[in-house]
Amino acid sequence: MISIQINKKFENELSNSFLEETTKKILSYLEIESESDLSILIETDSLLKKLNHTYRGINQPTDVLSFDSDEINPETGFTSIGDIAISFPTAQKQAIEANHPVENEVILLLIHAILHLSGYDHSTKEEKQEMWAEQQAVLEHLDIKINRISGDEEFHD
Repeated sequence: MISIQINKKFENELSNSFLEETTKKILSYLEIESESDLSILIETDSLLKKLNHTYRGINQPTDVLSFDSDEINPETGFTSIGDIAISFPTAQKQAIEANHPVENEVILLLIHAILHLSGYDHSTKEEKQEMWAEQQAVLEHLDIKINRISGDEEFHD
């Protein structure tokens, strides 16, 4: 079950149904068990800053955080793959800088977080190359155009 909570400030910017359908496509493409629980939170920079400080010791906002889990939901019997928190204002800023729609940036961040929950990382050059290639494959599968990944100098066609 996919649980999506969008801060009221951003309800007119993104739809739950768009996020849910796109998340289902991502999970299917990555061959993640369809009977899994995943929660997605679309929030403010201040909440992401608070979470980033609490869980990573970094006292600044960030674009996306993922928290893995393997707990079983007693109501559904599904295993939770984790929780994702995305800062809509940061996604919006990054989308403007990269000159692509904010929805595309949010989906990129969602893919990035789901890959982390699936065991991908980018702490070494090799890991980053593998994770970025997988991100690109998912984006292409979804037919989503990203002009630039935030923090990368490299532009993508």
